[in-house]
Amino acid sequence: MKHLFLFELVPFVQHQFFAHKELIIVLFIGMVTGFLAQMILPGRGFGIISTILIGMAGAWLGNRYLLSRMTFIEDDFFRYMASAITGAMALSILINLIRGGEDKDKTHWRH
Repeated sequence: MKHLFLFELVPFVQHQFFAHKELIIVLFIGMVTGFLAQMILPGRGFGIISTILIGMAGAWLGNRYLLSRMTFIEDDFFRYMASAITGAMALSILINLIRGGEDKDKTHWRH
């Protein structure tokens, strides 16, 4: 009975992955760029959902305004990632400026 469930589950997961591949890729790139921007910048942590959202919004901003200006990077993938991380860092700086002082830091490992 358990083996029958597994044989039904694997095609379902494969179908869902291929049906929503673009969304999964956007979420993954948003997570990676948000995490890297958060690790590069000295500031407060935002949480995993906020980090993914900041990464996705920063990737959109970076690719909209910075991608064409990064002519010093030859490879398209690295140019995309560099502009996405730069956009996420800029958005993270803006959010840190709006949020205020360092007394609201909720991450214990940054102290």
